[in-house]
Amino acid sequence: MHGNPKVVGKHKRCFIRHPVTMTVQCRMEGHVDVDVHAMRDISFGGMSFVSADSYAPGDLIEMEFPVQAVQNRITGEIIWSSLLSLKPVIQFANGIKFLNRQVLFIARIIEQMCCIEKYREAQSLQYSRTLSGDQAAREWIRMCASRFPGM
Repeated sequence: MHGNPKVVGKHKRCFIRHPVTMTVQCRMEGHVDVDVHAMRDISFGGMSFVSADSYAPGDLIEMEFPVQAVQNRITGEIIWSSLLSLKPVIQFANGIKFLNRQVLFIARIIEQMCCIEKYREAQSLQYSRTLSGDQAAREWIRMCASRFPGM
């Protein structure tokens, strides 16, 4: 993680984090509005993302990831939130712990995100193409997802 988020007691990190440059759609439990946030990293236990608003520890968030052709949701709990910057815009880094331990689904998402990041890097190195994480995800899904092992 960048910065120094406060991690309290039993919520210390215990999983390997994988950096990602994709977005995630988030909806707070009990709300209808969906916000799109830039992800920073993901692990088997949770993820972090950047938002314009601060979340409070204990807030429950429903997330959808860009890597699945079928819409799947994962619920998480905000564990920490810390101010990243004030200028040019206010930004917060937020940490989420996954709550519903759909082990295979979470592992599959992480595997796919790692494959997409490798694809994005290869496109940059081999073809001098600069792709956003979301652009790389759309291309990778179109070209490679059907060959990705099933669950």
